[in-house]
Amino acid sequence: MLKDYQKKLLELWEQLELEISNLYRLFAQKFPAHSQLWNALSSDELNHAAYVKEMFSLAEAGKVFFNEKTTKTYTIKTINDDIKTVYKKTEAGQYTIINALAYSVNLEDSIIEKKFYDYFSTNDRDINLLINKIKQETIEHSQRVKKALEEEKLR
Repeated sequence: MLKDYQKKLLELWEQLELEISNLYRLFAQKFPAHSQLWNALSSDELNHAAYVKEMFSLAEAGKVFFNEKTTKTYTIKTINDDIKTVYKKTEAGQYTIINALAYSVNLEDSIIEKKFYDYFSTNDRDINLLINKIKQETIEHSQRVKKALEEEKLR
């Protein structure tokens, strides 16, 4: 059974994935040279939000153990707020493609470094495969965006 603050953390985490998806969708509109990359990432982030929601349900049912370690709700809220700020700046034309790519690298790398998806544990093989899929996709996101950033820097 999850504690109230853990429920709030997971709700914010799901929202985080949705905010990232929205930001990447905006990047696809504003920076069409990389729209295929942004749209693919946006779609993956929507899936990640659905996975977080599923993990929430599984944790509530006792099929997954959730240990947020030292992460607090304000940490996720702060990241969400930052993404919203970047969204507004991008809408206003204050972000360049280099800014967008660099921000995305930092965002994806911070999720990897904080090991968000290591907070879930289970003995269920299928659920572990899902957790590992999300972690791998996040690593791939970082790699793809880093490659695009390097290409843009060479232009």
